[in-house]
Formats: sequence, structure tokens, C-alpha cells
Amino acid sequence: MKSKIISAILILFVLFASHSQSFSQTKIKYKKIEPRNVWGFGFNYAENGFGPSIGVFAPLGRSTDLNFNLAFSGVTDTRELNRYDALGNSVTYGKINRIFMIPLSIGIKQLLFKGQIEGDFAPVLNIGISPALILTNPYNLSFFNALNYMTTHFGIGGYAGIGVNFRQSNSVTMNVNLNYYNIPIIGGGVQSVDYNTINNVGGFQLGFGVIFTH
Repeated sequence: MKSKIISAILILFVLFASHSQSFSQTKIKYKKIEPRNVWGFGFNYAENGFGPSIGVFAPLGRSTDLNFNLAFSGVTDTRELNRYDALGNSVTYGKINRIFMIPLSIGIKQLLFKGQIEGDFAPVLNIGISPALILTNPYNLSFFNALNYMTTHFGIGGYAGIGVNFRQSNSVTMNVNLNYYNIPIIGGGVQSVDYNTINNVGGFQLGFGVIFTH
């Protein structure tokens, strides 16, 4: 009986040793973890103004991110007419207010054709909502003095558009987006010039940015 137990232990030892040797000679393949968007910053150029933006991302799926983007820009009226006086100073006739807006874009960033397109180029679909804070102050006062007379307005709407991502490395991606915003102002419009009212601060917006991943 004892000899059978010893024989069984020896057989198990040999099997374990041979299995361990084959395992040690097998190359272990690790699954590649794909970098995900974390945060980014950029610069937006719109029909009525331009300015910087910053955003953060939360992954919802393999090719989908929830995007929070905060931007700041001035707002101009397309009807504004700039002229120069006798001293060479630029003058906007009829301008009564400076206008600024701070939109918060909350939306879905969907990477299209995931796994079907090879390389560092990837088309993107953007869609979401965009509440906005609109600020105005008198144009006839100097910039810093006018800050004491700032008034606030609010707008809310949505946006949709397309873009492309260009991956530069495992941690940096460049992106270009063309979105259309529809942001009507709640409770009436605002005036940049005295002969027109702005009721919607949306429009086409071209954005350039850098996204950092991990």
C-alpha cells in the first residue's frame, strides 16, 4: 500500500514538473489595453466669436465617451460695421454692449467604424445638449469698469456634428470637429448693436483640440 502511494506521488511529481516546464517555455500574451480619453483642451472658432475650451471624458463603451466641455468666447453681431476715425482708432457704430458666452456642452462622442479602419485616423460623431451662460456689459465703459455692470442671461439648446481624431501617441490625440449649435436665449434676446437683437447664440463652430489619454 505504501509503495503504491509513493508511486502515485512520484507520478504526480513528474506530471507537475513536466507541466511546469512547458508552461515556463510558453510565451505569455498580454491583452493590449487601449488608451481612453481623459481630458483635453482646445480652441473654437464660431460664426459669432472664438475662444478656448476644456473638456473631460467618461467612457460609456468601447467606442463611446460621455463628454463634458466648457468653453468661453465673445459674441459679435454679424451686422456690426467697423470703421476707423481720423486718429486711426477702430469704431463699431451703434454698438451698445459687449457680449460673452460660456456654454457647457454635455454629449456623446461616438467613434465611428471602430475596428474597421486601421491606423491613427478615426471619424467621430458628436451630439448633445448645451446650456449656456450669456453675459453682457456696456460698451461705452472701459473693459474693467464695465465688469461692475455685468448682466446675465441664459440659453439652452443642443448640438450635433462630425469630427476626426488623429492619434499622435498612446497618450496624445489631436482632434478637429465641426458642430452646429442651436442655443436660443431664454426670456428674450440680447443686443450687441442698437439696431438688432440676438435671440440665438448658436451657429456653426469649428474646433481644434488636444485630447490626453491613459
